Parts: sequence; C-alpha cells; structure tokens
Amino acid sequence: MKTLSLLFILLLTPTFYSIAQEHYTIKGETLILNTEVEGDLDLLTLKLDKGYRFFVRDSNNNIQELINTRDIDSTYFNEFRHTLTELTKESNMSTEQVAFSKYGLKQFIKAYNKKGTRRYAYTEDKVETQIRLSVFGGLTNHPLVENTNNTKTVYFGTELELFEKKERPRQSGFIGIEQTLKSDDFNYTSTIINLGYRFRFINCSVFNSYINLQLATYTFSKHVILVENENMTLEEMTVKNNTFRVPFIFGIGSDIKVSEKGYITLIYNEIVSLFVKNNGHFPITFSVGYKFNL
Repeated sequence: MKTLSLLFILLLTPTFYSIAQEHYTIKGETLILNTEVEGDLDLLTLKLDKGYRFFVRDSNNNIQELINTRDIDSTYFNEFRHTLTELTKESNMSTEQVAFSKYGLKQFIKAYNKKGTRRYAYTEDKVETQIRLSVFGGLTNHPLVENTNNTKTVYFGTELELFEKKERPRQSGFIGIEQTLKSDDFNYTSTIINLGYRFRFINCSVFNSYINLQLATYTFSKHVILVENENMTLEEMTVKNNTFRVPFIFGIGSDIKVSEKGYITLIYNEIVSLFVKNNGHFPITFSVGYKFNL
C-alpha cells in the first residue's frame, strides 16, 4: 500500500509543479518560466544549472528579459536597472541598490506593486540612523537576584541607543553595559551586557516617556558567601557565574531635553520580568544619567 501511495505521489508531482510554470515565446525562443511575483509587474524566472534568467511582464503582457552583462575587465553594465527604471518611471523608486539576484528583484518588484509604501522599497528617501551615547548611575536592590536582606547597592553604566534620524522618533534599540558594586551586607558584584528596545508613548519635543524592555542579557557575576567548614567555623566562598538569559525585563523611562544635543535621562527598571522570578522584594532599580547625540 505504501508503495502504491508513493508511486501515486510521484506521478502527480509533475502535474502540480507544472501549474506554477507556463510556456512563453520571447524573441523566437520558447521558454518554460516560473512566476515568482504577480502584480502590476510580474517577475518570471528560468532556472539554469547555475543561477537564473530573469524576465518581467508589464500590465500590457509585454515581457522583457533583465540582463546584466559583463565587460572583459569584469565590470558589470547593469542593464537590468535601466529596464526597471523605465518600467517604474511613474514612481519615485530608485534602482541603484537593486541586486541582480532572485531575492533582490523580488523585493524591488513586490515593493513597486505595493506602490513603494514599504520601508525597504528602494525609494529615494533613505532611512538614516542616529546614535545617542549615555552614562548613568543609580541604586538597585537586585530584584531578580537572591538578596535575602533586601540590600541596596550602587550601579553605573553606559549605553548606545540607535533610532531613525527624524524629529521625534518613537522607537529605538539599545545595547548597554552595567556594573553593580558590592556592599558590606551583600558581597555581590556583576557586569551585565544587555540588548533592548524602547517605545515612546509620550513623545514631545522637550520631553518623552517610554517603555524600557531588556530583551537579552549576559551577566558575569561574583558572590562571596559564608559557609560552615568541617571545623564548624565560617569561611568565605566565592561563587562565579556567567549567564545568558532572555528575560524580557520591563521598566519605564523619560528623557528631558536640556540642550540641542543633550538629555537628562531617568529610568525605573526591573519592575517585572516575564521569564525571571522576582526575589520577593519590591523592585528598586533607579538610575539618573545624561545622554547626547553623536
């Protein structure tokens, strides 16, 4: 029975495969092409032993081949970009960054068919990135670490924040590093590298407030504890750990503009984590800092 089922599938496979293919006659050449993208412009491909041949079909059913010939010095002429420019000349789309590949052509033609509304639509408007650097310091009771006496310690750090360069961006990503210090009551130190995301739910010209989300962290920690030895006396033992986590730690923050390029930043962090348990104490992780545009 299994043999008959397999034979049946094999017999049907060419039939299903041919549905995605059609015969075309282009400049006297009969070709079987696959349709990759459909819309105002269609992208058709012919699979070769090495690579593809690419064709585009416009709304009048005219088919042109996209070519990219090479000179003897290995310089490419990029004729396909001129063809695409002519076919999309009523739009504001640029072909300068379109790659002569199946993926690159599909992305460009999909974007054109969507009237260039997508971010990667190869339009003349390029997305620029702005970077802000910040330094900060604050106080924490390590709400996500075992801290029996709820001891508060000092921490400080620095951060790079990346966002789209425009007047008031709502979203940004950041990467930062934090160092916590020990205290007499809690001999614990850590260095934390974190990667996160921010969304500004209040976004004024001189003030903004945002959700602060730490997506991933890598922590180097050292904890000195007292243990009872075989002589029934207490001695210090150092516990070191390196830990990668995806904790989804939520906090809130605000940036207050104080100059053309500078901001005072306030963050209340580690309010709650989706995947790391709170140690049972009310979370206290506050920081104050200064950030500026690079």
